[in-house]
Amino acid sequence: MRLVPEINHEKCTRCGKCIAICPKDVLELQEKKVVLNAEECLLCSHCFDVCPEDAVFFEDAVLTAPEFSSFQYKEKIINGGKLKAGDLVNLLRSRRSIRNYKEKPVEANLLADLVTAGITAPSGSNCQAWEFTVVNGRDKVWDIAQDIKKFFLRLNSLARNPVTRYGTIPFMGKTLLNYYNNHYESVCLALDESDRGIDRLFHGAPAMIICHGPVDGSTPLEDAQYATYNMTLLGHTLGLGTCYIGYAVESINRMKELKAKLHIAPENQVLAVITVGWPDSAFERLSLRKPWKVFEV
Repeated sequence: MRLVPEINHEKCTRCGKCIAICPKDVLELQEKKVVLNAEECLLCSHCFDVCPEDAVFFEDAVLTAPEFSSFQYKEKIINGGKLKAGDLVNLLRSRRSIRNYKEKPVEANLLADLVTAGITAPSGSNCQAWEFTVVNGRDKVWDIAQDIKKFFLRLNSLARNPVTRYGTIPFMGKTLLNYYNNHYESVCLALDESDRGIDRLFHGAPAMIICHGPVDGSTPLEDAQYATYNMTLLGHTLGLGTCYIGYAVESINRMKELKAKLHIAPENQVLAVITVGWPDSAFERLSLRKPWKVFEV
């Protein structure tokens, strides 16, 4: 399989647009033909995107267009300046982190479409090295919460011991001490609530999506955040609520058995976890923000 663009020379007019836009100079003009001068490319598809004659193509096994089944979708380029900026800002401000969910399942095709929207995000060096684990079902989400509960029970047991808190500083810095100062009490409360059947970790969500992958790429964490935020925005337009769960990221990464249970390769790191469900709350106004700082140089 050739991981490069193919050129239909009968259609090609040698306009040079594909050559000009290629970030790796994979294409060049030789003897009045656009030809490849490398074995592989970034697979960014920019050459395909700019060709006015549809003369550039990729094998389907190499690159393919996303498809959706839970809503009608027709490809349409929305160029810069064509979308009302105010509408976009209102969408961004209207999407909220949801921590109250209805006892209503999320259809599998909806979750699949969220993941598909996720992979349309940009990634560093176009690695697209993300992988996803979809957990669909309230019982399954609660079961994972109970696995993570065991991790925090052990962590709190270590943190509450002052000898351990301070004794580990020479080996691991102030990580355990900072955890005790900033998170210990709230985690204790969440653990107590879990004993009463209250899911403070995943907020009673009926589904969740875990983004994971190798960390040897250029920007793996940013790639995961882009991908999952795409999901949250599409979810909002479909009436779904989402919420990032930071506590789940670190705990899953430190539990080999749970990673295996979630079909996460040992060498992969969990980079983002979001809950998904139908909101059991409504917002009447747009969100406010703390004052921010801007520096001009």
